[in-house]
Amino acid sequence: MTNTNSSNRSLPAMTFFYTDNCERQALAPVALEAEHRGFEVKFSTNSKERAEIGVYCEHACQPNADFSVIMLHDLAQRHDIWPSFWRYEPWNKFDMGIVPGKSWVDRWQTQAGFPIARPRLGVFDLGWPKADLVFRDKEVCSLEADKLRKTLGLKYEKSVLYAPSWENHGKQDDFVKAFVDLPVNVLLKQAPWSDAYPGVLENIRQMNELHRGCADNVHIIDVEVSIMYCLSLADVLVSDESSVLTEALLLDVPGVAVTDWLIPDSNPPRPASVPYDYVTKTTKSKMHETVEAILAEPESTRQKTRQDRDNQFSNLGKSAVLIMDNIVAAIEGKVLPNPPVTAQVDLDRAEYFRAEQYINASNTLEAMKLLIPLVQAKTECWEVYNDLGTMMFNEGNLEDAFFLLENAVQRAPDPVIPLSNLIETYCAANQPDMALLNLAQLSRHVPKSQDKIVAIRSCMEALLSAQQPEYEHDANLSISV
Repeated sequence: MTNTNSSNRSLPAMTFFYTDNCERQALAPVALEAEHRGFEVKFSTNSKERAEIGVYCEHACQPNADFSVIMLHDLAQRHDIWPSFWRYEPWNKFDMGIVPGKSWVDRWQTQAGFPIARPRLGVFDLGWPKADLVFRDKEVCSLEADKLRKTLGLKYEKSVLYAPSWENHGKQDDFVKAFVDLPVNVLLKQAPWSDAYPGVLENIRQMNELHRGCADNVHIIDVEVSIMYCLSLADVLVSDESSVLTEALLLDVPGVAVTDWLIPDSNPPRPASVPYDYVTKTTKSKMHETVEAILAEPESTRQKTRQDRDNQFSNLGKSAVLIMDNIVAAIEGKVLPNPPVTAQVDLDRAEYFRAEQYINASNTLEAMKLLIPLVQAKTECWEVYNDLGTMMFNEGNLEDAFFLLENAVQRAPDPVIPLSNLIETYCAANQPDMALLNLAQLSRHVPKSQDKIVAIRSCMEALLSAQQPEYEHDANLSISV
């Protein structure tokens, strides 16, 4: 199905795929911009549905579109495995990947050596579309926030907002009890969970029933209200591990994470995971005093929050426009107006190829002059560590060889070569247990049985070779006796 815009150009339809309202909210600004440009737009909860242009943001999904775009639905998405996000949620099947700012660019750079992290056209730092609600039209955002303030009937100047990822174990009650007696507005904003999570919805219902009307400064906000408008009213945000802690930076709102609140996505529930250096960590028992301290120093807190914001978000207020600019250029076969992020590993690999020429010419000194600075810069180019490791091995420096080859194994998409070198190094060091441990890992990467046998034979021969001097020494002692 196609549409025709005002310039009489035939436009393919765009489908935005989501699984819950949080994902839909993440996609909505881009969908609105697409409509403004004359595209026919639809939303779908079935990511397997065929699309002409598909925009996706759910976990570990596969595209089924003529042209596909993948973006985040959550600024803390899979924060439990950072920075190895793309090993579990591959983007290589998509045409274009979108990240929201420098911190996610830095995260991607550590994984860019893996093909599964590389969309066909690249990864693009085009900002966070939800931020457009705040920065594209500040007057509208201000009006919506004022409308919400009047609807709630806030009586105090300052507000403390509660917005968790999960509602469980009475977390909302902990929050209300901590702040109900303070001269602040106590704002309760739960996420718009889908019906697929009846347990969480029941927890929210029970908490809201407990707190509705409990005090004139406690206010329950409709789950469908944009979190951006809620943050516009807040002076401090309190959460567990929610990505709202990051979005709060957009409105200069400091975030507090209660790290001993439990997260029920595992059995038993785990403590909150908060790998963010821009969030103040506290506990349930100290939540009250932590928030009071922040409220007492609003200006210094605001300056720090602004710096953190700039590291998390790019292109404030322009994200949806830039994303659509690139999509339009791509489907028309034109040069993309916003180029992809250059993978540092590609630049480092070019430097490695220069060093390889010196290695092939037996000029290891010049090769090391190129390779060592790359290691010092913690390059993601695995070949650098592998080749330097083999040089150290040949010089008898086994300690440095271990360090370098282990780094090569960690970074190589297919670690057969560095694993083989690491096994040989452990054999030379007469560490058979470590050699066999790595041999077991190697066998998982060698698909053919015949190749496995070769690898095992090589390991055994290297072990025997390493131990041969000991046997000879023992034999000589026996003869001399």
